[in-house]
Amino acid sequence: MLKALSTTLKYFLIAFVAVLVAVYISACSSFGKLPDLSDDKVTEKFERSPQWDGQYFKNTLAQEPVDRWKAARAFFLASNPNTEPDPALEVDATDANIYAQAPASGLRVTWLGHSILLLEIDDKRILIDPVWSERASPFSFMGAKRFYPSPLAFEDLPDIDAVLISHDHYDHLDMETVKRLKEQDLNWYVPLGVGSHLRYWGVNEDKIYEMDWWQQQTLGDVTISSIPSRHSSGRTLSGREHKKTLWSGWAINGPEHSVVYSGDTSMHPDFAEVGKRLGPFDLSIIEIGAYNPLWRDNHLGPEQAFIAHQLLQAKAMLPVHWAGFNLSRHAWTAPIERLLMAADESNSDSRIIIPKPGQAFEPSQPPENQRWWPSIPWDGVETEPVWSSKVDDLLEAYRKR
Repeated sequence: MLKALSTTLKYFLIAFVAVLVAVYISACSSFGKLPDLSDDKVTEKFERSPQWDGQYFKNTLAQEPVDRWKAARAFFLASNPNTEPDPALEVDATDANIYAQAPASGLRVTWLGHSILLLEIDDKRILIDPVWSERASPFSFMGAKRFYPSPLAFEDLPDIDAVLISHDHYDHLDMETVKRLKEQDLNWYVPLGVGSHLRYWGVNEDKIYEMDWWQQQTLGDVTISSIPSRHSSGRTLSGREHKKTLWSGWAINGPEHSVVYSGDTSMHPDFAEVGKRLGPFDLSIIEIGAYNPLWRDNHLGPEQAFIAHQLLQAKAMLPVHWAGFNLSRHAWTAPIERLLMAADESNSDSRIIIPKPGQAFEPSQPPENQRWWPSIPWDGVETEPVWSSKVDDLLEAYRKR
């Protein structure tokens, strides 16, 4: 009996290990490929960057280290029934016929949920952080799942001129979407090192523009600038493989219009410098969700997002990085509720535009905001504060304005 049990257990363990190996192999392509630091061309390019320390990219303001075990426990063990829409959120399909004509004002934005955007600016069409996969994960069967299918089917995308990628986390860089887009004749603008993933997945080398902070490239008469952010990178659980690629935000300046996208970031003083150098902007697109006090130096949170918007000197704000994936333990509606409260308490006349996912709009004539999200319990800044480290002076100076 014991011998039979031992044999059964042995075969079970063998099968279990085989499954784990198969799962790992299936995910290997999604992991991408890190830059080859034995390649002199790569290291020479990296060494010109003030952000590169010889092994890793770093933030201008160092981040507080995240206790990964504590963060994992908080994520998986915390009880909050409101982290995802229930019932499922229903969104309207984007009417792809609108793309048959250029926007009347010359600037139109389609928010496809989370940080996925189609930007039409001065006769150029630019995709930002496109993710069409069902999950923001290297696995097809586990990981953060979409709250709803993409409002704009991939097949309905109009012709695209360029793609901007802010960093290589899965909710911003999606292998399957890259592989579908690579067949098109378009340019890819990415932070330093991220081009290695794209080349590994088959994107034409000549179409990839890897950029350090403050570097610029042109797309016709539109200027694309990489701007600083305060975040991190990496596509595996190994800390040794994190921060081998850079992270950034983007400023897009055309002859008539200008837009700034924060990417993923916590608070940093360069927001004001971006506004001074490249602003003012018609629209700021700023992340507001997936915050947590345990990783306060990775994301802005709603209150700091509104401060960043004002520092950037933008006329209107589009909040993103919410209502797409469950990436933290806050209620899924908390980011937008807290943002609206922060804006109201500031007595600012800045316009916040809150389209329903899939809705296209022109910032010059924005739609009236409607509460398309439900009223559910959420924690405010007093209960769940998210103030980044090392920026007390900046925040105090802002409050005294």
